[in-house]
Amino acid sequence: MSFIQHLSTPSLRTATGVAAALALSALSTPAMATAGQWDSAAAGHNGTGTSASTPWISAPAEGSSYAEWNAIYGYPVDDTPDIAGAGTLTETTGSGFPTSGGNIYGFSGATAFTLDVAGATSGLFDVYLRVSTVGSAASDIATLNGVEATRTITFSEAITGGFGGTEEESLWHWTLDATGPWVFSFTGSAAHMSLDQVAVYATAVTPAVPEPETWALMAAGLLAVGAMSRRRT
Repeated sequence: MSFIQHLSTPSLRTATGVAAALALSALSTPAMATAGQWDSAAAGHNGTGTSASTPWISAPAEGSSYAEWNAIYGYPVDDTPDIAGAGTLTETTGSGFPTSGGNIYGFSGATAFTLDVAGATSGLFDVYLRVSTVGSAASDIATLNGVEATRTITFSEAITGGFGGTEEESLWHWTLDATGPWVFSFTGSAAHMSLDQVAVYATAVTPAVPEPETWALMAAGLLAVGAMSRRRT
């Protein structure tokens, strides 16, 4: 998915659209890392996401929620993830447009997105939101069911020439009790952000298994309590 794109439909070829296309074409692709694929590992998984055979998460845990978009053609709503699962990605400002390469580009202002993915109704989950952008960066803060998290940048490479900016991969992480669907919200930090990829993964937190030493201490404690009870009777 290149940042250098033409507008995807004739109806979008207005004066603004032409200006946007010219702005996009001013950027130089050889200075960028490969778009349309993850260039870093995240949350312990390192699939490139370039196709269904190379997903970010190669073996999602049983009972997890997982969806990944690597070509975003629907606007303002894309409800067909390219890899795994089901979910709905929505651009909420109306200031962006889809490009022919499968990105959502914000020419006149910062774009904003919601992402709705099926979740569980009980249990503690580790939940990850992963986003790849080109040009302007994503904002630091994203929310999941109203709870804020600050992003970790897992990949960043400056774009030289044209309008500059960066190609960047961001990861947000929450540990939350499940309450139903996972509803995310994230935004661009400024105009000229091109949303390249989006993925979400929610997996149940496995309770820690006590070490043998811990079991021994617990048994000793129970024996001590039992001995004290017998003495009192």
